[in-house]
Amino acid sequence: MLLREIIEKKYTPLKIERIVEMAEKNPRELVRVSEEYYNAQVMRAAKSVAEDRRFRFVLLCGPSASGKTTTAHKLKHRLIELGVGARVVSMDNFYLGMEHYPKLPDGSPDMESFLAIDHELLNKLFEELMLRGEAMFPHFDFASQSRRLGVHEMKLSGGDVLIMEGIHALNPQILSNISRENVFRIYVSVRSKFIYEEQNILIPKDIRLIRRIVRDHNFRSYSPLDTLRAWGNVVAAERINIDLYRDDVNLKIDNTIDYEVCIWRSQLAGVLRDADPGRYNAYPEIKRLFAALSYFPEISPKLMPQNSLLREFVG
Repeated sequence: MLLREIIEKKYTPLKIERIVEMAEKNPRELVRVSEEYYNAQVMRAAKSVAEDRRFRFVLLCGPSASGKTTTAHKLKHRLIELGVGARVVSMDNFYLGMEHYPKLPDGSPDMESFLAIDHELLNKLFEELMLRGEAMFPHFDFASQSRRLGVHEMKLSGGDVLIMEGIHALNPQILSNISRENVFRIYVSVRSKFIYEEQNILIPKDIRLIRRIVRDHNFRSYSPLDTLRAWGNVVAAERINIDLYRDDVNLKIDNTIDYEVCIWRSQLAGVLRDADPGRYNAYPEIKRLFAALSYFPEISPKLMPQNSLLREFVG
């Protein structure tokens, strides 16, 4: 049976032979059980929060292309189903703005840095929520790289829970003025690797890179070359901002969607179809990723549920 037991093990190995067999013989069932595994983990998180009404805040962290936004909103809906009022806020609204960002060695702004976030304002507003049940949250506009203060009214009443997602959500300076018994911490990411004859074909970082290339092309007007150029800095920042804290959590969620490798083969080819192959000579991972994806038969994106986490990247 493909549906895996919910476990905490890092880098769960997935043997590609079984995925290939199901993709060829019964792709709809492969899609169903893959989605079920991920959704079962989200429900497990929701039940953990709902069963202890001391939790008022959920901090949800994950690296780039880990599906933080979708997971946060799925968690919200599961909590509501369990009778817990829940709202979601993005940590991105606490960005300081371009003129305040620290600089990378090449002089470009470091938006991945913890110092790019107004964590003092964040802590102040969450403390107001804890004490008074309401606070006015800021809004950050990425197009203009500017923020407006006090534009979103946030209220928590009774046993309501506020979920905040962001790459810095697990930093110990976040909500440091609020008791740990009131804060539930989740780390979410691709945590499974795909293996063939005991050899790694795709590791979690590969899946996230594919997701990011497709998403950046579909929704952010970034070329694959732009994404590849930035990827090294993104991964380096994750080691500093996330890896140090990812084990100090209440729960880990593996959002590897087993059949996604059958989706990415055509999606990645589509994104790169009109690109000059010579432009990618400096990025041998592109050739390696295509070679890895060639193991899998294609599955039509039409089989993806409308509420699939993969919609965050494909649309």
